[in-house]
Amino acid sequence: MGLLDLIFPKRCVACGRLGDYLCREDAEKITSAKSFCPVCQKGAVGGTTHARCKQKLSLDGLICIFDYGSPIKELIHEMKYRFVQDLQTVVQKELTKMKQLDGYDFKGFELLPIPQHKKRENWRGFNQTEILGKLVAKRLKITPQTEVLAKAKETKPQVELKRKERLKQMSGAFALEPAVSVLGKKFIIFDDVWTTGATLKAAASVLKRKGAAKVWGVAFASSH
Repeated sequence: MGLLDLIFPKRCVACGRLGDYLCREDAEKITSAKSFCPVCQKGAVGGTTHARCKQKLSLDGLICIFDYGSPIKELIHEMKYRFVQDLQTVVQKELTKMKQLDGYDFKGFELLPIPQHKKRENWRGFNQTEILGKLVAKRLKITPQTEVLAKAKETKPQVELKRKERLKQMSGAFALEPAVSVLGKKFIIFDDVWTTGATLKAAASVLKRKGAAKVWGVAFASSH
């Protein structure tokens, strides 16, 4: 045990038990998310968008890894609001166990974490979605890119808004970084939590408008 562990002992993010950021009992409560179409949000094999739902600017599919319940909810909260570096090790361990990302062929795809507005990132000092996204990219064995999408306007935290408000505020929220071309390229856009999907849908629309060939979404957790 190091000096920091003596001064700031690790506690389970869910129950507060001393020892680690995730105790064995709470780790066993983690469940995988079900697959569903990102457009109609009804069940879909592998999360592939239903043929009847597919539109020019829609996501081609969606993978949600974990259910947004305890202790995943607490893990995300700690990374978002307190940022404990060691939590990355815990998350990586849980990602290794999950089979939600198995069986997909994402060769040639790049993973784009949803960006924060520069003001928010400068205030917080980091982007937790980028940190989680890089761990997921490693699990998928693809390249993460943080210089493709940009947050074009500052938005309120989605958790504070109702569905219609979320959709409205995400309109025009994203843009491509200057001099970036996505024509004919394939992307996975990554967000921490899928609720209404407003964020991932808005980002997908920007990429598709600029000529991206394929755009899938991946969410670390789903409250659907």
